Amino acid sequence: MKVVALALALAVAACSTPARDGVVLWHAYTGPERDALEAVVARWNADHGDAPVTLVAVPYDAFADKLTSAVPRGNGPDLFVYSHDRIGAWAAAGVIEPIELWVDDAVADRYAYDAIAAMAYQGSLWGLPLATKSLALYYRTDLVDAPPATTDDLFALAARWRGRGRYPLVYASGDLYGHAPWLHGFGGEVMSADGELHIASAPAAAALGFARRLVVAGVCPGDTAGALVATLFNEGKAAMAVSGPWFQGDIAAGVPWRVTTLPIVSETGRPAAPFLGAEGVLMSSRARDKAAAFAVMAFLAGDASAAERARRARQVVPNRAVYEQPDLGRDPVLRGFRDQLEHTVPMPAAPAMRMAWTPYRTALQAVLAGTAEPAPALVEVEREVRGYAEATR
Repeated sequence: MKVVALALALAVAACSTPARDGVVLWHAYTGPERDALEAVVARWNADHGDAPVTLVAVPYDAFADKLTSAVPRGNGPDLFVYSHDRIGAWAAAGVIEPIELWVDDAVADRYAYDAIAAMAYQGSLWGLPLATKSLALYYRTDLVDAPPATTDDLFALAARWRGRGRYPLVYASGDLYGHAPWLHGFGGEVMSADGELHIASAPAAAALGFARRLVVAGVCPGDTAGALVATLFNEGKAAMAVSGPWFQGDIAAGVPWRVTTLPIVSETGRPAAPFLGAEGVLMSSRARDKAAAFAVMAFLAGDASAAERARRARQVVPNRAVYEQPDLGRDPVLRGFRDQLEHTVPMPAAPAMRMAWTPYRTALQAVLAGTAEPAPALVEVEREVRGYAEATR
C-alpha cells in the first residue's frame, strides 16, 4: 500500500508543446469504443494541427505480442491503450515509461482510487486510467421481479424452475475471469498483493466446490462460453447473466433488462467480487517526445474526454467529476457498474498472473464436469504456475 500511496501522491504538471510530427497511438478498440476514441482524438487534432495524434488500430489478439516486439526496435507507438494487467511484465522488459515526472497529487482526486492504483507498480505510476471494467449482474425484468440478494436465493430459484428448461444464471463458468467473483467471495485469491501465489487455499477450494454445486443444482449450465451466455439470455433460457459492460451490445433488441451488483455469498457473508480491470493509456519507453506524449495522455484521460467516451461508448470512466453531470450521474447502467466497483479485486499486474489462466481453466473445467476434486486440482494448478514462473526468471 505504501507503494501505491507514493504513486497516488503525484499529479498532472505543466506539459510542453507536442512535437511537430505528432504522436502515434495504438489501440484495439472496435465499434462504439473506437468511434468514441476517434471523436476525442479529432477534437485534439482540431486544436493541434501542427502536432496531430495518429491512431493505429491493431487487432486485440495480436496487440500485446506486436507491441512487445516492436517497441525495443523503435518501431512501436508513442502511446497505446491497454489493460493494466500487463504493466508488470512490460515494466520489467523496459517496454513502458514511468510518468512520475509529469504528475502531481491532483491525479488522486480526479480518478477513482482503485483505477489510478491499478496503474501503479513497484513504486512507479505507468499510465492514466481511461475506463474500468468488471463483471456485474444483468437480469431480465420479464423473468425476475428482483435480483437475488444472496447465493441462497439463486439456489431457491433453481428449485422452483427445475424442469422448465430455464436456468436462473449463466456466465463464463469455465474461465478464471468468470469464476473470480466466487473465488473472492469465499475469501480466496490467485496471489497476494506482493505477488506470492495463493492458488491452493481452502477458500479457493470452497469456491471451486461452490461452482460445481451451481451446475449440479441447475442454477447454471456447465462450462459456458461467451457466445452461449448471450444466446441463453436473449432466448429467455437464462434469467440472469454475469458479464461486463461489453455485454450490452450482445443483448437483442426488445429484451427488457437491467444491471446491478452481484449477490452476497451466503456461506461467507462476503459480496461476490469480480476482477477489476483498469484500461489505461501508457507511454512507450521509446516515445520520441515523452513530454509531448504525456500531454496527449492527459487530454485523453481528462474529464471532458471521459464524459464523451461515457456517452458515446458507454464506458465506465473513473473520473469522479464526470458523474456530477446529471445525465451520466443518473444513468442506471453506469450506476450499476459503479456500484459493483465497490466490490471488486484489482487484477494482479505481476507477470506470474498471465501464467495462471490456462492451468486454472483446466482445473475449472474438470471440477465442473465432475472429473476432479477442487483441492487436489488447485494444488496441481499452483505447482504448474510456480514451475512456469521459476522457468522465466
